[in-house]
Amino acid sequence: MNRPGVAILGPVERPTARLLCLPHAGGAASTYNQWHRLVPPGVEVCAIELPGRGARFKEPALTSMAAVVEHVAALIEPLADVPYVLLGHSMGAVVALELARGRSSGMGAPPLALVVAGCRAPYLPRPYPQPLSGLPDNELVRALARLEGLPLRVLEMPGFLKTFLPTIRADLRCREQWRDDMRQVDVPLHVLGGRGDTAVPEADLEAWKVYTARPIHLRMFDGGHFFVRDNQAQVIDYLAAQVLRPSRQTQEDP
Repeated sequence: MNRPGVAILGPVERPTARLLCLPHAGGAASTYNQWHRLVPPGVEVCAIELPGRGARFKEPALTSMAAVVEHVAALIEPLADVPYVLLGHSMGAVVALELARGRSSGMGAPPLALVVAGCRAPYLPRPYPQPLSGLPDNELVRALARLEGLPLRVLEMPGFLKTFLPTIRADLRCREQWRDDMRQVDVPLHVLGGRGDTAVPEADLEAWKVYTARPIHLRMFDGGHFFVRDNQAQVIDYLAAQVLRPSRQTQEDP
């Protein structure tokens, strides 16, 4: 961890590109711990660590999407001195979308691409009848299990859940209270999904097309909601071929 809030995984002395990664609700930078072993030479993987988890466990979690986006923008601004890709999984995809829409003034060039993974198009109605953030603990855990909102191994760790449920609730509240203004992004948009993700069907991924005037790049992988962890080699192979190419014109659609 070179600076609070950013885990630089396998630091590169002179990176040719950076992959800036945002985790799911309740997730930590450790989601991306192995990615630096798989990316092409010269690519530096930087994972965002939000307050309330990982190395920042003792800090209070942020409670609004605006606060999260502002916080993350400040963290990644120093990292945007080389070509970079924004990647977000699940709730992290919404954060990445907001960052791609309204970059802080010091970030320079736009990202090479915006990559959203395991996230239904944000304008779609939520797939559950009431906000999850207000459910009692046992009901929240059951709902997350049904929606594949947490890795199965975490659901089997009651002590861990009790400790981290406040952070998970805060993240869910950020997502549930956020209102989408439907602004488009003017960068290549890559939408990744898991074929076994019952909460995010392919049709809900295709609906991301409203966020760009360009064709979207939709790619499905084996696995469920956490395919980015369970099928990481194939995901990174795709990223290496399609978006981690700063020397090529990645802003142009084929």
